[in-house]
Amino acid sequence: MKLQKEEEVNFSSDTDETFEISNRDYYIQKYGIDPAITPVHLSYNAYKRIVGYAMRYGNNDLPQKTWREVYGILVGSIKENKEVVVKDAVPVMVGDRAYVEYKSKHYVDTAQFNTAIYERAIQDDKEDFFVGWWHTHPGIGFIFSPRDIETQLFYQGVNPFAIALVFDHCQKESKSYYLGIAGIRLKNPDRGMFATYSNSIELKFEHTIEKMVKNVDKVVKEIDKNMNDVLREIKYIDEILRKKYLAQLQRNFGLIMVLKRDIKITNDELEAENEDYYLYEWDPDIDKKIYRIPKFREKIEKELKKYETILSDFKADKTDPAFKKKKVKYNKKLNEMLAKPNEWYTKIMNDFTKRIGNISPFFDYLDTDERKIIEHFEERISEYQKVLDDLKSRSEFNL
Repeated sequence: MKLQKEEEVNFSSDTDETFEISNRDYYIQKYGIDPAITPVHLSYNAYKRIVGYAMRYGNNDLPQKTWREVYGILVGSIKENKEVVVKDAVPVMVGDRAYVEYKSKHYVDTAQFNTAIYERAIQDDKEDFFVGWWHTHPGIGFIFSPRDIETQLFYQGVNPFAIALVFDHCQKESKSYYLGIAGIRLKNPDRGMFATYSNSIELKFEHTIEKMVKNVDKVVKEIDKNMNDVLREIKYIDEILRKKYLAQLQRNFGLIMVLKRDIKITNDELEAENEDYYLYEWDPDIDKKIYRIPKFREKIEKELKKYETILSDFKADKTDPAFKKKKVKYNKKLNEMLAKPNEWYTKIMNDFTKRIGNISPFFDYLDTDERKIIEHFEERISEYQKVLDDLKSRSEFNL
């Protein structure tokens, strides 16, 4: 469903008098329901991700002084303007004991999620979008701090149905708050930072309370057992595969275009391994004058151009035996030049695939910073692979 901004919602009276009303009043008048008190249906998948990520940073096996708040976004839809359906809960970041700071990279990640959700919704003919946010209050309970009110104002100001889910592992056995989670909305968002809130929004669950708890407890045990290994794999991808192996591949067999202003000559091996000097993405629509071609790629490009020029003389008669002979000869020479980078690339990707196999069962419980390490490597190796495949294709000389 599309939500209208407050200034866009108008009603006309019989005397053609137009006046503005709030989003909340609009839904009350049109549907007879107050968005601020609509119930929330929480899927097992969303609850599982909330608890799975939250318990990494706050649980009874950790010293209380080390407990930290976490934050994420909620994805779902609004059912018949009567109920918010939360289908997914995406972890975004971890903060301090009672504070989470939203940084620019988290805004970028959230924007990318928003775009992906929108595109998927169109493709699957669904109406999924951000329906709110979630965070934890380990040992603090279901209250809103001034910063929480500010965050909820952002969500509820655009979408009067927007919900905040708060999880506190200390309340998991509470009879007042099932599953250790509460739904919170502002009662009067028009009052801004002076708004009051309700922490007793009705929550409905996909399964019985007993089944939700039993299944999630199994997940938490697996996360607790394997997460340190998962984090080591992520560190390996960053420190070894990206900063060392991929950077070395680009130095020895450079294919990715490099910004001229970032070229640096150094004999310091550690400094040379810094991928910032080697692994830039190249946007072909940008002025190529600000880039340089790595020596290896330049050599390949010159060979290709030379062979294409020679073979173009035979274009009128591709059945000429001399044409076929030269084509095979040139293709073989170029394949020999590309053999080593192809071998390196294959080994790196095989290693990466192995690491991802160990990470993937727990990918849902990684946050922005952890996911970005994997995505960043994928982007870099993909850029290299695209150029490599293009060169191999061109070496077939299908003129």
